[in-house]
Amino acid sequence: MKLIQKFLTLILFSVVALTACNPDDNSNNNNNPTPSAGTWKVSYFFDKQDETGNYTNYTFEFGAGGSLSATNGSQTWNGTWATGIDDSANKFLIDFSGTVPSALAELEEDWRIISIEANFMHFEHTSGGNGDTDVLKFSK
Repeated sequence: MKLIQKFLTLILFSVVALTACNPDDNSNNNNNPTPSAGTWKVSYFFDKQDETGNYTNYTFEFGAGGSLSATNGSQTWNGTWATGIDDSANKFLIDFSGTVPSALAELEEDWRIISIEANFMHFEHTSGGNGDTDVLKFSK
């Protein structure tokens, strides 16, 4: 059931992202900035408590075409990332393919973009169930 929900969420998010784009609007890059090339690390992750330590050995690569890879030692997991607008907020969607470790599954959300800069990204996600706010920060 979770896989179906993730798939439907990805489809909906993609449709929203594609329909929100106006090819004549040059400001779209400012509304939906993209991560710069290079290796990223989770510098902070909060989900009811600080869980940053769960990501110590992971590195992340965000490809220009929406590809995503996470590596932990000799294992690599692939997925996708996308930006778009949902609930009048700029969002950053992370989705991994197949079965992933629980630490990576925790990142599979539609994150509200707080900031995307050349060497730092800050996202937040408010749970629909209890209203808790998760915080995710990446640094180079």
